[in-house]
Amino acid sequence: MDKEEQIFLKHLKDLADVCYRRDIPVYTDFLNLHEQTVFLSALPEFSHVRVFLDGGYDLAERKIVCFLPFWEKVNQESLRSGLPIVPIRISSSAGKFTVPCSHRDYLGAVLNLGIERGKIGDFIVGDGWAYVLCVKNMEDFLLRELSSVKRNPVHCERADFSELEGRQKFTEITGTVASLRMDALLGLLLKTSRSKASEYLSGEKVFVNGKLCVSNSAEPKEGDIISVRGCGKYIFDSLLAETKKGRLMIRARKYD
Repeated sequence: MDKEEQIFLKHLKDLADVCYRRDIPVYTDFLNLHEQTVFLSALPEFSHVRVFLDGGYDLAERKIVCFLPFWEKVNQESLRSGLPIVPIRISSSAGKFTVPCSHRDYLGAVLNLGIERGKIGDFIVGDGWAYVLCVKNMEDFLLRELSSVKRNPVHCERADFSELEGRQKFTEITGTVASLRMDALLGLLLKTSRSKASEYLSGEKVFVNGKLCVSNSAEPKEGDIISVRGCGKYIFDSLLAETKKGRLMIRARKYD
């Protein structure tokens, strides 16, 4: 664990200690995948409090950590409704003149307001609209200040968590690989050769669950989120079967 990760983990321990000493719920900002990995690797050190991770909907990538006293009995549904997370719907007001916008366009428009990245969770982007998750103390500012994305005038309003489920769209990918190695899987996902996939790895462009991956022989696990800088983000779903020729049939999904 490097120095930056140690400082980050100490901050989380301080929050957990506040929860334990004061007997109150305490929450982090949104954590990226790498930060979540660092936290989960040290989970036994947080045994004095109850711990939940949630990002506002079931497929959320960026999540907050909730530290709760042991006396507070909640299930996932009631926990989510009490989180300091607010879903906001962003809608284009340009009608048929709406310019298509990507995840990067929405993220850039929000961060250009001066909001820190940790205050913002996932974006779910559709045709002329997007949902963004933010921490509660950013809600009023975002509703008031976000007026345009790319060249589109936009209207923002608070949404309900129930609107988020099923909104994230994926393209399913199935195919065969010679072995369950990262270079082979990337070759299938990116529709390229294993040698080209190796270049993405050695070029430090591949992240698995937010952590840099440079090993050709790394073996992905079901549920891993694989991000390739400049190429997209994927979920490795499952190993389906082995063909008669010994190749492995796999299924994955690409975030649209």
